Amino acid sequence: MKLPIVAYGDPVLKKVCAPIDKSYPDLQQLISNMFETMNNANGVGLA
Repeated sequence: MKLPIVAYGDPVLKKVCAPIDKSYPDLQQLISNMFETMNNANGVGLA
């Protein structure tokens, strides 16, 4: 699943998110989705 890409300057990037750890239920799916999104956007990294 491709995720939305948020551009630099968007206020959402200043929000503090909740931490997750290895026990996060959908961690592998989240990682997979992030890589799919990056690759489809011809990206070279994630932040």
